[in-house]
Amino acid sequence: MKVLLANGSPHKEGCTYTALCEVADTLNKEGIETEIFWIGNKHIGDVLPV
Repeated sequence: MKVLLANGSPHKEGCTYTALCEVADTLNKEGIETEIFWIGNKHIGDVLPV
């Protein structure tokens, strides 16, 4: 299994990144692969209500 951790903070390596690293470390110790993806200020498309 692989878990994608999304960082939506405009600060690439700020507090959110630090928190995600803690989560990633815990998951990695359990044998779960992780990747941190920085979204930052990028536009990710229009969100339509469901």
